[in-house]
Amino acid sequence: MAASRKIALLIPLVAAFLPAGASGQDVLGGQNPSVTEATLLPKFCWGQYLGGKFKGPEFEIPRDTCGVAMNHYCPALVALGRAHTSFSDNYKLGNLETAKRGVLYTLRGMEKYPRCPIRGHVTSTYQVIERELNLLR
Repeated sequence: MAASRKIALLIPLVAAFLPAGASGQDVLGGQNPSVTEATLLPKFCWGQYLGGKFKGPEFEIPRDTCGVAMNHYCPALVALGRAHTSFSDNYKLGNLETAKRGVLYTLRGMEKYPRCPIRGHVTSTYQVIERELNLLR
């Protein structure tokens, strides 16, 4: 009885951490993250995906100090998260490449905004992606 109850509790937990592509959402990219994927993102992405009560400066990337390309960063983080949860090297590689494109677009977009508060976050994310791509190639 106790073992079957543990399994019943474990199944939804495991399903929550499956990449969204496994449940039929977009396989590559971060346009349609699950609620679980969105809540695992930094707070500054919550407004973009969760809306509702997650409105305000702490839940968004400030475009006035970072530029208009910031809407590409959170989808890149979703793709990176999907790469981290993938068991397939091809799926992982595709998501890492998608994440890299989004991060590079974001970095180019913030070139004229030296005081962007997430600049360090974006730069370190790019370094992580490059390191992981090098391991796969």
